[in-house]
Amino acid sequence: MGVLSWVGLGGKKSGDDELFSDDAGNGSSQADKIKQVYQKHMASKYLNELASQISFKCFMKCSNESSMNTSENGCTALCCDRYLDTINFVRQVMSTRNSR
Repeated sequence: MGVLSWVGLGGKKSGDDELFSDDAGNGSSQADKIKQVYQKHMASKYLNELASQISFKCFMKCSNESSMNTSENGCTALCCDRYLDTINFVRQVMSTRNSR
């Protein structure tokens, strides 16, 4: 029985089987697996927050009512595209600056 299961925290997601296996394995390998799971979790959290921000900002910019017409749908789609393009551009610039 793994330690997490023993203390009642064995609720694992599929794909995390290696992380929660009973193998003692290499300590650094275990740490790497934990980092990977954490990074996946943070990436998922970031994407969820990004989707929420885009939805809110573009809906507020493009919609006047609770239901949207065709032109508002087009506005929202373009807004989302421009928002993502801007984020990608900023990420590329920051990456270039950090590599110098």
